[in-house]
Amino acid sequence: MSPLLYKQLEHCLAEPLSLAFTQLLSVSEVQDDWKRAVITPVFKKRAVSDASNYRPTSLTCVASKIMERIISRQIFDHLVVNNILNAEQHGFFRCKSTCTNLLETLNDWTFSVQFKNSVSVVYIDFSKAFDSVTHSKLSAKLTACGVSGCLLH
Repeated sequence: MSPLLYKQLEHCLAEPLSLAFTQLLSVSEVQDDWKRAVITPVFKKRAVSDASNYRPTSLTCVASKIMERIISRQIFDHLVVNNILNAEQHGFFRCKSTCTNLLETLNDWTFSVQFKNSVSVVYIDFSKAFDSVTHSKLSAKLTACGVSGCLLH
């Protein structure tokens, strides 16, 4: 079904989807067709002819995207409420971005220079760091943050 149909029928589909999501989570299982994706290359920058200038985008089932969004929002809320995330975190936060991170950093450097403190800066390019995540490490981190049971599975 198309995303527009889900949007237009949200009041009718909310309860059946909720029941389906609850059932899937209770058995720690997701339907096979919800795991399938069509990979589409999306152009990033520079030369169109260079394959490395494209990033893969997964087009997955709309129902699985809805369930993913609900789960990620709940996990994020859990991390925020329990004060697990660092206050310096800028990625994936509303009203925070690379721009706010740079402004905050510039402010810190300015204060340090004003008070004649030394400033050491190290930049690390993590652009490919999140292309693959070891599931066992991710599972251990989530467990340490209080995510467990059927949801973790």
